[in-house]
Amino acid sequence: MNVKPQVSIIVPVFNGEKYLSQCIDSVLAQRYTDWEMLLVDDGSTDGAAALCDNYAADPRIVVVHQPNSGAAAARNKGISMARGEWVAFVDSDDWVEPDMLRSMVDMAQRNDADVVVCGYVEEYVNRQKRVAYCEQETVLDSADGLKMLLEGKIGSYFYTMLFRKAVMQEPVFALKVFEDHATLFKWVAKARRIVISPRAFYHYRQAGDSLIHSNSHEASRDFFLALKERYYYIEQHHLLPGWKSENRHLYLSGCIKYAKDLARMDNYGPEQRQMISEVRDELRKFLPVGWGELSIKNCIRLKLLMANADIFVRLLRCSSVFALGKRHKEQGMY
Repeated sequence: MNVKPQVSIIVPVFNGEKYLSQCIDSVLAQRYTDWEMLLVDDGSTDGAAALCDNYAADPRIVVVHQPNSGAAAARNKGISMARGEWVAFVDSDDWVEPDMLRSMVDMAQRNDADVVVCGYVEEYVNRQKRVAYCEQETVLDSADGLKMLLEGKIGSYFYTMLFRKAVMQEPVFALKVFEDHATLFKWVAKARRIVISPRAFYHYRQAGDSLIHSNSHEASRDFFLALKERYYYIEQHHLLPGWKSENRHLYLSGCIKYAKDLARMDNYGPEQRQMISEVRDELRKFLPVGWGELSIKNCIRLKLLMANADIFVRLLRCSSVFALGKRHKEQGMY
């Protein structure tokens, strides 16, 4: 390929041979054709690597094999190779609608935007859940787009966004999970304009055995590291200068949620106890915290956590039993 494509589609691949063809075929079926696809095989041990090579017969598809280094490293490799003005990401076990690229590129060009965000469909074995962020096409400036991302009003997911490559100045943060939470806000902060589509173009396969869905201390620690990266990066780079109290609120609330999730883990033990100690050390930097800074529930949790971590854990574990019972009753399980 000598002519530069408009869009580079990066697909990190680690195993997942079962679903990979559906992913690649959905890109091949795009009605918009000015693209290249970068399949970054991250040390697959099943037939996925060979399957990637088979698809490389299409001149728009570039395959690179590297030793297993994680999804963040695979995405960074793809970004370094990308030749398009625009960059999109697709996970290798998901698939996209045929008009995704055409619609998102059109929205970017029509609104002179640097980032386009679309909705997605969570694909379960027996059901779907559609997630959309607006009812009509919405254009935001950088500050408002960044605030919406940090507040969770826009999902912080690689796969729902199209980026002008020029705003992707920071590398993908090196985490196994939640690397999107520690990265995408930096790219959005560089954008002049963000446009949000009411349509859901992306199909996100829900796999219960994935790390992000597991009861894993590793996933929890990555959440905490992503949380810290967000807070301190915003402070150090003086982003959203009129939004300091909101940023502090989000960080403190996130740290308390992290401690709560650790306390309620099925496999709670010495590792989780040490991680709760770490979050207590972090929270001490922000004391005192006034009652008006957090919800009443989080204020109580914070005060209890700082006073006695063992009692905090025991109470959270007891309350989780009642919460689970309430959910089961609502779902008609008993």
